[in-house]
Amino acid sequence: MPKQTLFPHQIAILPLTTAVLSCAPLFAQEAPPTAEDVRALLQRVGELEQSNAKLLDEVADLKSASDDDWLTEKRAMEIRAVVEDVLADSMTRSSLQDSGLTAGWDDGFFLKSPDSRFTLNVGGMVQARWMGSYIAGNSSDRSGITEATVWALDNRKTVYGFDLPQTQLWFQGNLFGPDLEYKIKGNFESVDQWGLSGSPFQNTGPNSGDFMLLDAYVRWHLMDEWSLRVGQFKLPFMRETLVEDQNQLVLERSAISQHLGVGRSQGLELTYLDSDFRWSFAYSDGGEDNVAGQMQFFGSQPMNSPWDQINTDYAFTSRLEWKLAGEWTQFMRMTSPIGDQYALLAGFATQWQKGEPDSGANTNTAEPNTWVALTTDLSAMYGGATLFGSFTYVSGSSGSATVIGSDNFGASTTFDLGQSTSWGLVCQGSYYIDPKWELYARWEYGLTTVQDPGAIPTTYQNQILKSNHLSLATLGANWYLDGEDVKISFDFGITLTPTDASWYTPSAALRASESSDEMIFRSQLQLVF
Repeated sequence: MPKQTLFPHQIAILPLTTAVLSCAPLFAQEAPPTAEDVRALLQRVGELEQSNAKLLDEVADLKSASDDDWLTEKRAMEIRAVVEDVLADSMTRSSLQDSGLTAGWDDGFFLKSPDSRFTLNVGGMVQARWMGSYIAGNSSDRSGITEATVWALDNRKTVYGFDLPQTQLWFQGNLFGPDLEYKIKGNFESVDQWGLSGSPFQNTGPNSGDFMLLDAYVRWHLMDEWSLRVGQFKLPFMRETLVEDQNQLVLERSAISQHLGVGRSQGLELTYLDSDFRWSFAYSDGGEDNVAGQMQFFGSQPMNSPWDQINTDYAFTSRLEWKLAGEWTQFMRMTSPIGDQYALLAGFATQWQKGEPDSGANTNTAEPNTWVALTTDLSAMYGGATLFGSFTYVSGSSGSATVIGSDNFGASTTFDLGQSTSWGLVCQGSYYIDPKWELYARWEYGLTTVQDPGAIPTTYQNQILKSNHLSLATLGANWYLDGEDVKISFDFGITLTPTDASWYTPSAALRASESSDEMIFRSQLQLVF
């Protein structure tokens, strides 16, 4: 017969059944049981009941353990299923990454390949300003103004209005790995009126606002310390110019940097960078000549100019920086927020070029202009305060000087300006009164003189043949709503001497005047994204 399986309750009953069967002969006897037989039977029954209770407890324990194991196994199966689902989802996401780009926001919008060999960072900036200028000694009567006097001064007492000097877009990143970088940057220009319309003194109005290319270059990292840049970029000269517009301390760069700086050009730049030193050397189409504003001592305007309109024979620019303390990233801005470490930087740069004016007449026979510039600066960051000072010297011989707008649609007339020297001094500092508010002050002084001039047109003799001074003091404050990404600035400036036409700087609300005590009011909202 097949073997039968006994269940736990059946196992528990077996001892009792056996005991009853074993006592059956006692009842089968004909003689009645004695008292001794009954006591033995009761004792036997009690022992069997105790044994049965013990077996029932063991069966209950076995059953409970069996249930717990079942629950544990079920839980493990559920967890295993969840893990398999997650792994499957992860594999799907990995597959998607392998076939596409990642995108997002990391202090700016970006696109990036999964291996980071190709990246694109997109950003921009809007600076909205209100500016005003008041000159007490001026008259509002403009009836006697001629072209010559307009170039020197506008004679108005009060001028004010809104402006959008910087509305920028930029695109930068790397290609085929981190060693090959690129950048493209442009600005919707708030173009000044000079030389842009039929009459250079007519408001250009809607003719302004064109998108102008500022930077367009590729940088190749040759090795750990060396890199080569080619394209259009800021020449390595003045630190105040090299720091980006959105990272300036004062609402607008100094007039000294805008006139005696060399700006942007097209060419090659070799750079060495280690933990303490940075050296850059550029060979280019020359600097942007704004030494005397509308008066072009050297006539070099290379930015966005085609190769066949560049008349520079050679142009070299070099800058050396020594970082005595801090990190290089701290010197990418002109401010030092509370909590930053102490940093100190010393810099020295030179510019040397020779050539004919880019827009001058008879450039094949014109006398060449030579341009030599030197600058030195010192920057100290104190983590809540800053100090900055710079000195710049410019000297040159201008056998073919010219004036922008002297002939609206034809070639400008050139003349022998002779030898000229210009120098400028900038001192500025700041202090955070709390993490959101920063106070700043700046003083700038400049002087331009001309020696041994040749045949200068009568129209410009009055302005050229005298020492042209600039002395401007500025006090202001920055309110950092979200660092430099969202910032409100406002300041007040006053001139301490008459401001000659060679220092006319419309972007800084600085007008030419024969009176001192010109008062300048400026405010700005900056948004960087």
